[in-house]
Amino acid sequence: MGFQLPPTPKGPLEQLQAVLPTIASGILVILFFASPIGGAILTIFNSLFVLVILTPFILYAGFQIWTAVNTVEAACPSCDSFQVRVMKTGEPSICLNCGNYCRANEKKDGVELCNNPNDMMGGANGGLFDALFGGGDMGGSTLSDNPDVFVDAGSPAGKRGPEEQVQKAKQQGTIIDVDVERD
Repeated sequence: MGFQLPPTPKGPLEQLQAVLPTIASGILVILFFASPIGGAILTIFNSLFVLVILTPFILYAGFQIWTAVNTVEAACPSCDSFQVRVMKTGEPSICLNCGNYCRANEKKDGVELCNNPNDMMGGANGGLFDALFGGGDMGGSTLSDNPDVFVDAGSPAGKRGPEEQVQKAKQQGTIIDVDVERD
């Protein structure tokens, strides 16, 4: 089985007629881009191409300038081992190393803590889990000595003395170690 190729032109005129559509198409493309309409289309295409190439560089440079003007970076005041970047507006940011909230100081040239350095994740009675899922001292109410009775923090029964606070801290800090053996 063989391939059937188109017949080859025999004379010079037939050879010229076979190549003529290709030459005519090339000449028309050249004339189109040499005309004002083709030049305008070529200019638009080139402008878009340059814009696509330059946009990431322009955005990166703009972001770096914005970051330098609107943020402060300094060592975390709590752990001193991690650089924290905060907004100059005073909006708190979290230290990814120790979990404390930091903000820009009044002069906007350094970083200060927003919460007690001994208190992880900003919660007074618990951590992030308690803050998210309703544990701890939420909403201005506390538990009385009876866990079934809810007492308003504004009432005299809701205010605790230092001894009661120490006792509560000891109860919450008690660690119970249990070994379980299976038969």
